[in-house]
Amino acid sequence: MNKIICFFISMTLLISCETDFNVNADWQEVTILYGLLDQNSETQFIKINKAFLGQDDALAMASISDSSNFNPDNLLVKIHKLKQSNFGSFDTLDFRVLSDTVVIKDEGVFPTDNNIMYKFYSPGFLLNNFTYSITVENITTGNLVSANTELVNGFSFETFNPSFDFGFYNSAIGFISKTLTWQKSTNGEIYQLDLIFNYTHDNDTNLYSATWSQPLVENSGGNLMNTQFDGESFFDFLETQIDINDNVVRRFVDLDIRMTVGTEDLQTYINVNQPYSSIVQERPSFSNINNGIGLFSARYTYLVSGIGLTNGTRNYIINDLDLSFQ
Repeated sequence: MNKIICFFISMTLLISCETDFNVNADWQEVTILYGLLDQNSETQFIKINKAFLGQDDALAMASISDSSNFNPDNLLVKIHKLKQSNFGSFDTLDFRVLSDTVVIKDEGVFPTDNNIMYKFYSPGFLLNNFTYSITVENITTGNLVSANTELVNGFSFETFNPSFDFGFYNSAIGFISKTLTWQKSTNGEIYQLDLIFNYTHDNDTNLYSATWSQPLVENSGGNLMNTQFDGESFFDFLETQIDINDNVVRRFVDLDIRMTVGTEDLQTYINVNQPYSSIVQERPSFSNINNGIGLFSARYTYLVSGIGLTNGTRNYIINDLDLSFQ
């Protein structure tokens, strides 16, 4: 009896060892697309990848460019300019075929040797009051991916004279804050304001920059919006971003102000993907890609360059910050 029991136990173990369980589902084509149209840029870039699945380690597969890249010869990528007709449908007025290019990217999990992007030149093509559609057709499999967006219709500050110097410090009153106001842009729901501090080193022709990004401002229903540069925080930012170096002499050049305006879809995507403070880590997903995953939307970049600083602010940087400015 004991021999019979041992025989059945042995057979059970052997069968268990020889059984392979396939934890991966059958592969299917999943297109991942990310792109933001900006009519203030001459060249538009779209990132198109594919989801990958395999038996190997995911990080190892991610480092291989063929795992996430389509063969560009197999994709036909188009941007269509659409106008709504009197009957409610959309008519195609014009289109652009995107070409593939390789763009250098920072080191990371995904490969840097073959970072494929798709681009097209847009002057005269991206205009307000039109709808733009992207289609990605895999000509070998017939798979078709699409998405639509409208553009952000411009931007300007309500009261802002770029010829006036910014003042963040006055010896008589101390630190000063600077407030910028603007009217809500058509299709613009989220606003990112950056202050860019430009400077040089002695005996060096390079221009160095430090970017101070302000908290995102979201539309809360009104047309008039604003953000504030805090005076004391401005100097804290410089001390944090510019290293102490007694071997160089630095000189302030000017400031740039950059406003980036995003659509409602971009606002939703950012909010959904923000870090969670709750112990519940599940989050809803957001994608506006038909038959794919990702985001196709628009932004508007507004840049003002050559802004100066008041003498009081410059003197504080030179005399009160240990950053070697002259």
